[in-house]
Amino acid sequence: MSTTHHLSPNYLGIATRDPGEYLAELDKIRWQKLQRQIRYVWSNEDYFRQRFIEAGVTSPDDIKTLDDFRRLPAFLDKVRHRDSQDASLARYGHPLGLHLTTAPENAIHLAATSGTTGTPTFYVFSRKDLDITYKVLGRMFQFAGIRPGDTTFHAFGLSLWLAGITYVQALEAYGARPVAVGAEGGVPKILRYIELTRPRVLFATPSMVNQLIERAPQELGKPVGALGIEIIYCSGEPGAGLPAFRQRVREHFGAQVFDATGGAWHNGTISCASEHYHGMHYLADDYCFRYDLVDPATKQPIEIKDGAVGEAIHTALEYEAAPSFRNATGDILRLHVGECPGCGHFGVRMEIIGRADDMLAIKGVKVYPAAIQNVVGQFQPKVSGELRIRLDAPPPRVEPPLQLAVEAGPDTPQAEWPALAKSIEQRIRELLTFRPVVTVLPFGSLPRSGQKTKLIEVVPQAA
Repeated sequence: MSTTHHLSPNYLGIATRDPGEYLAELDKIRWQKLQRQIRYVWSNEDYFRQRFIEAGVTSPDDIKTLDDFRRLPAFLDKVRHRDSQDASLARYGHPLGLHLTTAPENAIHLAATSGTTGTPTFYVFSRKDLDITYKVLGRMFQFAGIRPGDTTFHAFGLSLWLAGITYVQALEAYGARPVAVGAEGGVPKILRYIELTRPRVLFATPSMVNQLIERAPQELGKPVGALGIEIIYCSGEPGAGLPAFRQRVREHFGAQVFDATGGAWHNGTISCASEHYHGMHYLADDYCFRYDLVDPATKQPIEIKDGAVGEAIHTALEYEAAPSFRNATGDILRLHVGECPGCGHFGVRMEIIGRADDMLAIKGVKVYPAAIQNVVGQFQPKVSGELRIRLDAPPPRVEPPLQLAVEAGPDTPQAEWPALAKSIEQRIRELLTFRPVVTVLPFGSLPRSGQKTKLIEVVPQAA
């Protein structure tokens, strides 16, 4: 029985179920809020006003329509964000960025990316920003069927990550009871505390969920299904949308799986729990313009409609402290507008089909690692789902053949590995139009992480 509590699209005050009319009404909401936000960020002379002037805008009044706004170039991206932080640290003694649009003393909450590629980028929250974040995340908790009063177990990395303390506080604001052990606690401690606290809901990355399935019998003497978890809320890395992963969770936990992103600059998206993955539902269209799509090559706006594919530009519509404004996320999205075939919820859904910065070019074929992961995932349980794309130079250009290391499932005999490798090579050839060289590795040989798992490994060839 489904525990999903569907939000009505009327949380936006939009009654129509016609996709075109729905998007037109959304544009009215966005433009109304954007007119205020444009003036607000214009007042930031250290950063945003300079970006406007570089784009040929001499006054907020120059931007007369939503189309005018959509034609503006990107003002922020990860590199510019870090540079802005470095500059504010040198100039003002704080790392909140030159694009900070409120007094530093109003910035009462910090979260950060993991900083795996260098300096972490900070997300800065004022009191208003936090209140809206709790509201957006609360919609997602409601959508997943989480109830006020539920015990929820938090196995995301705590530290400064967005899915850490920010989520814990949002759960408390929602009225749930988070047990915040965090991924840092390690699998044995996490399993013991789940057994002790009997949560109804587990928050964890797909990698962590897989580790709990694999290790519960030895750590607790019983399978994870004996722990009574009904809802698994995933985020932080790809994989929770794969049919094989969802099926594995149903078999081992007897739980529903939700795949979510959110917390940064009022973004909030979550999948439904249907057997087939139908993308992520946007639940924050009144607070952020997350899918302002541009062509990844030309950076020109793409018409926003059902089926549109492009690079996402993110603008928070009411954010106070260091807002996302014309921020190039690097996500390549495919949009769906209308009724979800899985749960019937009406609105906008998206699939992240790749990253602009991790696209691979193999003999003229453009492919994203997430697409390769999706194909390999079709072979579970013969494979574990763990894989690495091994390159001898940084992407995008790949000298064929692409080397793909795939981990065998725990019950797949070694005698079957050569045939399995050939089957995966053939399926990738059929679906993605290039043929990799697949090496099957023993189960457990690829490193596990409770955090994000990097699919690409660059291993320079010896001279």
